Amino acid sequence: MPDFVSSVSHYMDYLVTKRNAISNNISNANTPGFQAQDVDFSEQLASNNELYKKNELDLQNNSQLYQTNPMHLPLANETNTYAKIRTNTLSNKEDGNSVDVTKEMIDLVKTNQLYGISINAVNTQYTIDQAARGR
Repeated sequence: MPDFVSSVSHYMDYLVTKRNAISNNISNANTPGFQAQDVDFSEQLASNNELYKKNELDLQNNSQLYQTNPMHLPLANETNTYAKIRTNTLSNKEDGNSVDVTKEMIDLVKTNQLYGISINAVNTQYTIDQAARGR
């Protein structure tokens, strides 16, 4: 099972992916036929946690760079964001666009707040670790 900081960092990767999807949705709110995207975290996290449990974390995507020690930070790339992007095909406008700007703005504020909370959680964990070491 991944440690706390690793789990929070994966969650923060998800939040960045979600924020990018929301920004893309907002910027295309007036584009005819544009289908809004949503990002799901729980389903992808569950499948990745199964890999941790089985100790089967091999090279991801046949990349030549990989994590040689569990204490090393994992590589950051688009495939290990622990997020699954889904397209909302339900159109609520006559032009076929499925973006609800009000919902997207609320989601953007929520996502930004969760990102800030995640940063505070990681900082608190590092403070606890430093205190435990007597520094």
